[in-house]
Amino acid sequence: MPSKGQHFLIDLTAINKVISYVDFSKRPIIEVGGGKGALTTLLRPDLTVEIDNSLTKYLKDYNLVIADAVASPFFRGQVVSSLPYYITYDFMREMVKNSMIFRLVLLLQKDFIDKVFNKATYISFTLHYHFTIHSKDIIPPRAFSPRPRVYSQIAIFERVRDYNRHVDEVLKCVSSYKNKKLNSVAKLCGLNVTSDRRIRDFKPCQVIELLNFLGIEYV
Repeated sequence: MPSKGQHFLIDLTAINKVISYVDFSKRPIIEVGGGKGALTTLLRPDLTVEIDNSLTKYLKDYNLVIADAVASPFFRGQVVSSLPYYITYDFMREMVKNSMIFRLVLLLQKDFIDKVFNKATYISFTLHYHFTIHSKDIIPPRAFSPRPRVYSQIAIFERVRDYNRHVDEVLKCVSSYKNKKLNSVAKLCGLNVTSDRRIRDFKPCQVIELLNFLGIEYV
């Protein structure tokens, strides 16, 4: 078992699916988690970020940076990754905050994608505020080595708004009280709202409607 939670993508059909969604006219292209280079050799990224220096031999020809991607050692571009499941939440938080990351093509745990579209959580709301999200192909465990216990799914994130710290902080606060009525939540989050709807009544894709109810100005 790899030491850092890696599940290396090995299935050529799945690899080609990921590649097919990359817009090669939008550069630089940054690969996060190059692994053993199965995706890298076809992607030929402008920059490859990998935390495991034991994998250097597979990636040394692709402008390799040994670094933790959650620390975001890059500033702009289109990100492509078969992302380690355990860093998904923290990584997506960093991508939200970096307005120069304009597009992401990611292979994520299917459960995470399901929650992004269906659960009234902070990460779901803030992702839908800052990006247009497209869910694509479902990838089975057999496409990886070693096999994970869960299915994965390709998703594309197209940035539609620069990072808005105020909106982000409001969404984080109100999402902590998804079962409370908005008028109660508003008091806890420093807002003035009279609606008796609950946060859980809003789907993540209705984030703009939620912000309107909260009286939050946005661009």
